[in-house]
Amino acid sequence: MSAKELTILGETILPGQGKTLNMEIARLHTMTKLKVPVIIERAKVDGPTVLFTAGLHGDEINGTEIVRQMIARNINKPRAGTIICIPVVNIFGFVNQSREFPDGRDLNRVFPGSKKGSLASRFAYFLLKEIVPHVDYAIDFHAGGASRFNAPQIRIVPNDANLKALSEVFNAPFTLYSKNIPGSFRSACSKLGVKMLLFEGGKSLDINSEGTHEVVRGAKRVLHHQGMINQ
Repeated sequence: MSAKELTILGETILPGQGKTLNMEIARLHTMTKLKVPVIIERAKVDGPTVLFTAGLHGDEINGTEIVRQMIARNINKPRAGTIICIPVVNIFGFVNQSREFPDGRDLNRVFPGSKKGSLASRFAYFLLKEIVPHVDYAIDFHAGGASRFNAPQIRIVPNDANLKALSEVFNAPFTLYSKNIPGSFRSACSKLGVKMLLFEGGKSLDINSEGTHEVVRGAKRVLHHQGMINQ
């Protein structure tokens, strides 16, 4: 996208600026606010907007570590375009080491959500309303649920030449074709025209350090391919 001004959650981020915003949708039962950090970095040079997300399932912490490394190593600071990072989408599940939201719902099955629905539904709604409309490409990081180990893989829908080319740039050990699941984040993004790679690797409540470094390199290759960072 080429808009000179980018406004997210009521905050305007100009070219060359970086901001960390907090998405606050609800509170814990103790009335404690839980803030979902949204880290935005914009270059002065125009270019695409790429979103990195992890932790839709709160116990899949490997993806959170991947996004954290990208931020810690300044990979999220582009020379062209905009990079948005959300290291933990389901902060409720992350705090409780649980896959679901406190209302028992799987966030990755309630999209597009509802402004006045369940807690998970409200998060889905605001994510699609506030973040996704600004995005051109996305990589969503997951791990195997129920402590099941998933070999590192990229999942894309079939018959999409652009996604196939991006998956080849990412160069994961495996690329799987899988249809979008109704209610999933990937499905909702696809309907809004966002090209998404879904990464699966490792298992829940575990950080695979060696694999994590390779996944970061894959994400860097995608950004370099888009002309957003130097190799």
